[in-house]
Amino acid sequence: MAASNDDLVDDELRQESVDAGASTIANAQMRTRVHIQGRIEVLTLNPTGTNRWLEAELNDGTGSVHLIWMGRRRIPGLRAGRRLAVDGLIAANDGQRIMYNPRYQLLSD
Repeated sequence: MAASNDDLVDDELRQESVDAGASTIANAQMRTRVHIQGRIEVLTLNPTGTNRWLEAELNDGTGSVHLIWMGRRRIPGLRAGRRLAVDGLIAANDGQRIMYNPRYQLLSD
């Protein structure tokens, strides 16, 4: 049986995280500080109200975490498809993993 392209990409992302010594999103414990890495799937600017923030969805092949940088409109070099490593506290909001104002490192494409 052949694996789908999405499955192959997920396996590659997961293996890159493990090889780099990062935690996987699926295994990250809630309300703990973690180091994870993956690829930005979606990048948006939330323009509502006076409090603007930059949002990104990071996928590591095992799951995804929603990243929010409050007070930021953009981060130079950050775009959909870019690989990224982040450090921060994992929380949950409406059943979704979320990380506010994580430290980040842009990784090579």
